[in-house]
Amino acid sequence: MSKKISKIVGFLILLISFFFFSGSLWIKNTFGSVTVEEIIFNMKVPLEGTNTTFIYSFILEVLIVSIVLAVISYFILLKNYKNSIEIELTFRKHKFKGTVFPISKMFRIIIIIIIFVLSILYSFKKLDLGEYIKNQVAKSTLIEDEYVDPKKADITFKGEKRNLIYIYLESMESSYTSIENGGVEQEDLIKPLSELAYNNISFSNSSKLGGALSVPGTTWTVGALVSQTSGLPLKISIGENSYGEYNTFLPGAYTLGEILEENGYNQEIMFGSDASYAGRDHYFVEHGNYKIWDVNTAIEEGKMTEADKVWWGFEDKDLFEWSKEEILDLASQDKPFNFTLLTADTHFEDGYLSEYCNAKYDDQYSSVISCESDLVYEFVSWIQSQDFYDNTVIVISGDHLTMDTDFFEGLAPSYERTIYNVFINSAVQTENTKNRLFTTLDLFPSTLAAMGATFDGDRLGIGTNLFSNTKTLAEKYGIDVFRDELSKTSIFYNNEFVYD
Repeated sequence: MSKKISKIVGFLILLISFFFFSGSLWIKNTFGSVTVEEIIFNMKVPLEGTNTTFIYSFILEVLIVSIVLAVISYFILLKNYKNSIEIELTFRKHKFKGTVFPISKMFRIIIIIIIFVLSILYSFKKLDLGEYIKNQVAKSTLIEDEYVDPKKADITFKGEKRNLIYIYLESMESSYTSIENGGVEQEDLIKPLSELAYNNISFSNSSKLGGALSVPGTTWTVGALVSQTSGLPLKISIGENSYGEYNTFLPGAYTLGEILEENGYNQEIMFGSDASYAGRDHYFVEHGNYKIWDVNTAIEEGKMTEADKVWWGFEDKDLFEWSKEEILDLASQDKPFNFTLLTADTHFEDGYLSEYCNAKYDDQYSSVISCESDLVYEFVSWIQSQDFYDNTVIVISGDHLTMDTDFFEGLAPSYERTIYNVFINSAVQTENTKNRLFTTLDLFPSTLAAMGATFDGDRLGIGTNLFSNTKTLAEKYGIDVFRDELSKTSIFYNNEFVYD
């Protein structure tokens, strides 16, 4: 190998080393406890709609830093030194000249190898890559053993079909409530949401205000949307699959949207961001033929311009206001409707504090969370004042736990953070709401039950109807075993749901 090629190879190894190191550090500092599955998923889908703040941050803190460190290392380790590094210093008119240390070719190679190995080991530890690879090798049959195919289930809507308004709240945890209510805050940051939970049906993992436990495949927004509408986690394998080709999105899954479409529902979903981000538009069009309403729609309809974009698109205050117009239009038609929306203001890091919100707290994220709670309460009050409300079910759920890297700093490891949920105006009631072990996978059959639909066995997907007394899989196996099994590779899942 020529000297020139050797230097190029050495430089590339250094560049890769620093990219792994700075990339791992950036991911943890920016996204907190992000999973490898989420990283791989976002690498396999288009980047349209991504918040440019993260892109610029990645370019500055990962790409540029990696290049700068690689260049510096190149001049130290790969430049044509004969036998040693000579330095010359001047101090108070005195010159000092000498050899720092010998830097033979073998020594340089060893240093480069050490840098490479340490960077890879750091990335493995920081991102838990070893555990992910282990789980790719390990196999589980839990999904195969427990899956109840909604397509084959006898799902029946009795009487007049109820409308559904499903509100996904970005990063909304029950943990934001007060310690007295079961949360971790001295003052309840989500007092209006807490009130909705206490006055309606809200399932809890404790005797107080709690919520759903987080499990693999549901811990980021797209995974949450999939889990709550299909009763399936979003599992991403290393190998090629339909995400890579991006022709279909879980083609084998049968979801809430498809069930309601078959039952004559008009369906629409509204995003304050670009719906194409992470393939969300594909999922909802393919699974229920939803009408998509997003930031691009708002621009097309003249509600805003490109210059008006903030945060991920437009702020949640506009999301709720424009949702009202869409809901009234759906309600005026002669079909039942399913209107779904996803908020964005409480997205990490620190959220987006609009001019509408008051900076009630010293830290911005607390103020954003509190403002979001007020907005949701006002929106629910508006729905309850409408003529169609008597025949409408409202489901409010956080999508996943917050990924804000420092908001829960210092929290006791024994405290189990949970995802907020509430069912308003449900067609069925239950007293079995407290001290439940459940996940967002269970919200799929529970939503149908709240709408008055019946099905045998109280199970759909791998979710359980929480309005029944049937044990959830988290209760059946224990949450630790359940999480462990969902982390492993499921050949059944890949064959049945992923591959087209």
